[in-house]
Amino acid sequence: MTAAPACSEARVVVLGARRYHVDVAPFSGEDLSRAFVSDVAIHPTLGVALIMRGDPVVRWFGDDGQARGHWQYDATTHGHSACFDSQGRLHLVDSDRHCVHRFDADGGLDITLGIADEPRWREPFNHPTGVAVTSSGEIWVSDGYGNSHVHRFSSQGRHLRSWGGIGGERGRFSNPHAIAIDAEDRAWVVDRENHRVQCFSFDGEWCGEISGLHLPTAIAIGHDGVLYVTDQTPRLCAYTPSGQLIGRCRTFGAIGHGLAVDARGDIYVANMMPNCVTRLRRFA
Repeated sequence: MTAAPACSEARVVVLGARRYHVDVAPFSGEDLSRAFVSDVAIHPTLGVALIMRGDPVVRWFGDDGQARGHWQYDATTHGHSACFDSQGRLHLVDSDRHCVHRFDADGGLDITLGIADEPRWREPFNHPTGVAVTSSGEIWVSDGYGNSHVHRFSSQGRHLRSWGGIGGERGRFSNPHAIAIDAEDRAWVVDRENHRVQCFSFDGEWCGEISGLHLPTAIAIGHDGVLYVTDQTPRLCAYTPSGQLIGRCRTFGAIGHGLAVDARGDIYVANMMPNCVTRLRRFA
């Protein structure tokens, strides 16, 4: 008799033609059962960074799931989302202190966008939510909970322009909750309470939108340009680079709050209810 596969190996999901094993406990060495993991970010060499709403703000794990330590910043209390740029620098959104920090590859503070504990109406920032970096190093921030704007900054942190505002029309938002930049430097902005993802050119012109979602929450773009979006159905959806639906599956949590894709095509979801990280390991 053939032995039954392990539980994580027994669960399989599909996104179009892509098949994944579901790993509901991909990390070991630290107890995450009481942790509040808000997002996941993939460093090209250092491994997987879990962004926390608490102390420490970043927990590191290797590709093998083993703990590799943590980073703590006294100035950061509410890690909401994060991304790495091409130089391996971490961009971290502190939603409740109204800042975005950039740290160098060694964890040292490089620049800070916004002023801690000084929220601003219709200006950077008022409870920002997401951050993404263009090919030229510009930093784009979704300023969601308070302002419903997107802000552009130079790689040195100089404010360049803003757009948006509250509403359901094209180019307006009702809580832009996350943002991702594709290979063409287009911005895909999760417009959560409008149940859509809007796409904008590098110059901020509206290019289109993805609809048919229920409170979309997180977005990530794979190395092949495929778009991944979580919503609160709950589910994970995959789209072509032009926004055509490829497939859908469960996230194994009520809210997939954070999302990342590594170079192998494995998908990491930072879930709420329960608080955990799910990895979908691609095998076909």
